[in-house]
Amino acid sequence: MKKLITPTNFIIFLWGPLYVAMSLLYPDYTRYYLYMSLPIFIPLMIANLIKQRKEDKVNDTNKFQSSIYRMLLVGVVLVFFFFVTKQNHL
Repeated sequence: MKKLITPTNFIIFLWGPLYVAMSLLYPDYTRYYLYMSLPIFIPLMIANLIKQRKEDKVNDTNKFQSSIYRMLLVGVVLVFFFFVTKQNHL
């Protein structure tokens, strides 16, 4: 049976309401909250990828490859949205 409550899920579901509360109560500090969350989420993502790669070697699955493709797709979409919403600030 798959575990539904993991430390990663707990952190993600705790991060969302904190972000909403931060943006409502202290809108000036929202950017810094996002900057602070990067050092938290990047190691979690790397640990998850390492775990998937080990599982792929043991079970001969393609979870790691699909995760990499998903991250590349999200990166392309983010770059696209960046250029669509880019404004000319001098």
